[in-house]
Amino acid sequence: MAGEWTIRELARKAGVSRKSVWAWIDAQGWARPVSGPWILDGERARLVLERFEQTAPLRTPREPVPCSIEGCERTRAGLQDMCKMHYQRRLRTGRTERSSGGDWQTAKTHCPAGHEYRPENIYRFPSDVGTRRRCRTCRIAQSSVSKKPS
Repeated sequence: MAGEWTIRELARKAGVSRKSVWAWIDAQGWARPVSGPWILDGERARLVLERFEQTAPLRTPREPVPCSIEGCERTRAGLQDMCKMHYQRRLRTGRTERSSGGDWQTAKTHCPAGHEYRPENIYRFPSDVGTRRRCRTCRIAQSSVSKKPS
């Protein structure tokens, strides 16, 4: 390569940023010019271009890989085997399945007093929109205590 090259020209030809070229040149320990733009001779320009030709395969965009969770169409995040949403869900809950905030409540089989949650022992307030369970046995016991005269 004959002639003189600027950092901008080399970066454009190599397909990298000027900052990358500056960093590599700085790592080589080449002396900076006292004033004016940094002009590289043909031999140094050849070395710069060879360096960035070697690293070109690392800079090429890769084909997106789908998430490993069945039915998910998102692409994987970084080096993870799943998309960002499933990865964060697994970090929070330890599982990748979707869960509502009250799943841990509906998984309970007994009330705090120890009565089993069965269909005949559950009472739901109309304002609860069918989600909150109340123990009928505890409710009856509470109302009978409050009705007793003092």
